[in-house]
Amino acid sequence: MPHGRKTTEQLIAEEEKKVEQVKARVAELKARQRADERKRDSHRKIIVGAAAMAHIRIDPQFRKQLREALNAAVTDAKQRKVIPDLLDEQAYNDAMRAAAKRAAAEAEEAAAEKPVSQEKRPAR
Repeated sequence: MPHGRKTTEQLIAEEEKKVEQVKARVAELKARQRADERKRDSHRKIIVGAAAMAHIRIDPQFRKQLREALNAAVTDAKQRKVIPDLLDEQAYNDAMRAAAKRAAAEAEEAAAEKPVSQEKRPAR
């Protein structure tokens, strides 16, 4: 059986198919890279936000500066509803009092659930 050579058109078609496969792979890798960058950015925002939230509890001046920045930057009503305690000092104080009450109630509840220790029995 004779071994036929591929025509120029067939070779071109094969190479074009390879090019399309490479383009698809590059697009897939770029999409993965964008997703990784979004995840990394979200993680950074969480860390920075947590640090800021912790720092507002210990530094009233920082809390005031953050409140001013947020009041200037956060203008969407839906977003403002999520952070009322950061936008207003009175709301912050109310939230801190409520959190302290919850923590005290949880501590009381945990203490009440703790079994009463039994008297020590003599060793045998």
